[in-house]
Amino acid sequence: MSSDLRQTTGNRDGRPPRARPTLLALCALALALLLGAAMPVPAIPSGAAEAGRLHSALVRMTKLANRQVRPPALRLARDLPGDAKRLNALREPASTAQTQMSVVLDELQQMNALILDPHYLPALVAAGRAFMAVSGQDPLTRTTINPDYLGLEPELAVNAERLRGAAGDAGKLSAGVKRLTRALIRSKRRARRLEREIRRLRARGAAPQRR
Repeated sequence: MSSDLRQTTGNRDGRPPRARPTLLALCALALALLLGAAMPVPAIPSGAAEAGRLHSALVRMTKLANRQVRPPALRLARDLPGDAKRLNALREPASTAQTQMSVVLDELQQMNALILDPHYLPALVAAGRAFMAVSGQDPLTRTTINPDYLGLEPELAVNAERLRGAAGDAGKLSAGVKRLTRALIRSKRRARRLEREIRRLRARGAAPQRR
């Protein structure tokens, strides 16, 4: 009898039986509930206000993107390709002007200077200046004067290419603003849902207190 009693009330070495895992879990849960009851409740009204401010900020950002960023980008993407095309079309007359000014300058330089004509020197100087303005080269040595200016035709070609690149960038900007606007609209809706949910939780928590 005594041996049976020892087996039911203790281990073989006389120590009390170990606590079961379920009992430990229940104790831990009770302790957590007690601690949770003692912890301060978060300020739900401030959370709802913060969600409302976030929603208002998202509304302003959406309007800013739609009204002040995307329209100029759309205009640039629409107009710049045509501007680049018109600028590129000026290359042909610019090239013709440079060629003809070179011919005029050569002809004037080959004229007989012994025949004194009062119009000869002014015409030679004017032709040299015009050639220099169109080609960017010295009229005597035919070398480049300013490395930043390679002549009217090359400059037109470079700037037309830049306009085409800017048109592509404007198109990408417009598409990016469109994607940004969609993301802002989704975030705005989430902020509104969050604000409503916080207010519902606040009202649900305040209802028992009014009783």
